[in-house]
Amino acid sequence: MLKLPLRAVLVACALTLGGCAAGARSELMVAAAPTAFAAEHQLRNSVAMQGVQGGEDTNPLLSSNIANDQFQAALEQSMRNAGLLASSDEAARYRLSASMQELNQPMVGLDMSVTITVRYTITPVAGGAPIFDAPVRATGVGRLSQAFAGTERLRIANEAAARENIAEFLRQLQARVPAASIAPVS
Repeated sequence: MLKLPLRAVLVACALTLGGCAAGARSELMVAAAPTAFAAEHQLRNSVAMQGVQGGEDTNPLLSSNIANDQFQAALEQSMRNAGLLASSDEAARYRLSASMQELNQPMVGLDMSVTITVRYTITPVAGGAPIFDAPVRATGVGRLSQAFAGTERLRIANEAAARENIAEFLRQLQARVPAASIAPVS
């Protein structure tokens, strides 16, 4: 049986090598905007965030996660960069909600690959059927060359997966929602 001081040293070494887990940060999940949506596009400056759900706060003793508020901040900034975010809730013609459905993370690894699936729904404020309602799946990698500690590589992979997920959502949105206004559904 190990004596108490030796146990304390071993635990301290393990924590130093492993590090404490940190949650994904919004500023590192912001997607590079695809070609900006044209000025005449129906979504230009007309979408407000309804909310994000399904995320999870990080427990520093366990593994890195993506919190709802951090993902929402990244999504809002990405929408702003693409020219889609409304100046206020009152000015919005559409509401965007996002639901994180799946976050697949490795337990260990040198290069860590994380896959995230988020369902995005855009509905007209006036009511009617959604103009976009689809799950988007993307993967991000945290490489050993980016961080020695596994907890940091996992955070980097989470951020990369979320960033790519938001970018893929914007690409799909641009491809699937026509620039011309859709007649409201009663």
